[in-house]
Amino acid sequence: MNEAHINSLLRDIPTSVDYTELPEDIDPEDIPPERIKGVIDLLTHEDDYIVFQAARLLTSWGIEEGFDALKKLLVENELQGMIQLRLYGYDETYKHVLYAFISYWANQSDAGKGEQARKAIFEPVSIIIKASNTQHFQIKGLFRLVSKKGFVEYIPLLKEHLQIIMKNPEDNYWRIHDVIKLFLNVDSNFVLQILKENDKKLSDFGF
Repeated sequence: MNEAHINSLLRDIPTSVDYTELPEDIDPEDIPPERIKGVIDLLTHEDDYIVFQAARLLTSWGIEEGFDALKKLLVENELQGMIQLRLYGYDETYKHVLYAFISYWANQSDAGKGEQARKAIFEPVSIIIKASNTQHFQIKGLFRLVSKKGFVEYIPLLKEHLQIIMKNPEDNYWRIHDVIKLFLNVDSNFVLQILKENDKKLSDFGF
């Protein structure tokens, strides 16, 4: 498979699609079956970056083969450094992988398999949350599922996350702000407790 065809599979937006410029946001019904098959074939490519991009794209589309491949890469710690944030130089791979798993759940849910997908994404999303405790990427894309969709299984992990990043407020100001905003809606007493323990107040984080 030549480079032009690979790029087309991974990046093209169908001419009929006018609601997004991102291939991962294309609705499943707008993706030709032959393209899905072509991207699945890329999961065995010799280039690790192409395999990653194919797995991430398929996962975003709600395709199980992509989900299985992306989860395997995550569990085996094979994803470090795939997407670097140029401005600050830190690794943003897990932020984009998290988005893919959330999209996987959304598309599976639209197909009537929401509960099954919710259980399936728990392990990989938990790995990402734990990684964010010591790295700088954002995980706020998950927070809507917790506050609006009732994904309460992540609350213990997110409480631990806030406890850890609160210890380094200078480097985590906006991430702390985002988690506090979530917990003000979910468990405001926990917010007050953490602030008190760290001798902080809401106004220290933009509230």
